[in-house]
Amino acid sequence: MSNLGFSKDRKLNFPLLSDFEPKGAVSQLYGAYEAKNGESARALFVIDKKGIIRWSYLSPDGVNPGADGVLSALEKLR
Repeated sequence: MSNLGFSKDRKLNFPLLSDFEPKGAVSQLYGAYEAKNGESARALFVIDKKGIIRWSYLSPDGVNPGADGVLSALEKLR
């Protein structure tokens, strides 16, 4: 499923990023790129309007990180 389809299906109103080309460029900046296997880890970040990371979570392989931490972080930004 594409990010657009995923966003629409879940009625999200914030941007999602798939870090494809150049491979891992953004995830490397955020410390989420796994060079040993050439893939980005599943990562969640809450970034405020000034570009400051207010919350982040790198999920272990095979674990769905869920939304609890993101929702809590978003509430604190209000």
